[in-house]
Amino acid sequence: MIVKSKSSNGRAFSPVIAVIILSAVVLAVGGAVWAFSQGAMTIIAVDYAEAVINMTDTISERFIIEQVSYNGMLYVWVYNYGDVDIEIKVQFKNITYPDNWIDLASKEMVLVDPIDFTPDPGENELNIKAYSRRDNNVFYRYILP
Repeated sequence: MIVKSKSSNGRAFSPVIAVIILSAVVLAVGGAVWAFSQGAMTIIAVDYAEAVINMTDTISERFIIEQVSYNGMLYVWVYNYGDVDIEIKVQFKNITYPDNWIDLASKEMVLVDPIDFTPDPGENELNIKAYSRRDNNVFYRYILP
């Protein structure tokens, strides 16, 4: 007759319990790694989509200095013929006007605030640059009267 002791009954469950605990740990670590990588990939995908949209808007910007006139004050008109709204500034002689960005809607023209300007003696032309917040720019050469 074989007599089983209490210790032999306890040993039979030990490998089963160990396998269950190790499986649970592996599943928990795997789930944590999956959740981390899923979150990281979501962030990367959103950043990529935003970058592509911004690049598309940058490529879609179309504007021109439509007209310039001078009679003691310098007047500059800028026309946005693109499909996206833009923000612009005007620069000439290394001076930027105005201090804040000018909103310019698609298919609209805006007169930049008149600029008080006195040409230097002998100066007969101005090189005017309009640039957008997305770093697109246009140039205009104006012959002073």
